[in-house]
Amino acid sequence: MHGVLTEGRVGKEGLVVRVLERGLMPSAFGYRRLYILSKGAGRYIIGHRFGRAEAPYYFLVERADIFGFLPEEKVVLYEISLGQENFVKGETLDLRPLEHGIRHSLVMERFSKLKEAETFFIVNDHDPLPLYFQIAMNFPGKVGWEYVDYGEDFWKIRIWRL
Repeated sequence: MHGVLTEGRVGKEGLVVRVLERGLMPSAFGYRRLYILSKGAGRYIIGHRFGRAEAPYYFLVERADIFGFLPEEKVVLYEISLGQENFVKGETLDLRPLEHGIRHSLVMERFSKLKEAETFFIVNDHDPLPLYFQIAMNFPGKVGWEYVDYGEDFWKIRIWRL
């Protein structure tokens, strides 16, 4: 994970506490999360809302809502995850060689066949965040989304059914 200063697990229920220093790429999980911005400022996305926050500030992210934070300066952002995912690992779809016009429909079709906790990965040549919104609109409260790796022209995303 990019920019994780510290991570710790508390108890059997899987409560995870992390301290992030570089913000967070947008993600959606099957459990609630609490983020506390104790230092700095930045822009965020939570659900379908965008905004700007300065410390001290907190975000309560509900199950299946997307959340991301882009710092404008040095930040300390605490993440408290109130659960954990149990994935059934799946295939990787490399979308880069495919025509742009068929990529979304291919991913939507693949997602529609998933059972709860089943996952697959996509690899793309640009940030596929608009695809998240398209899937989430068609499958409300059922989409898990996580940036696994990313670079200038490479994004690998884990997608799963909540």
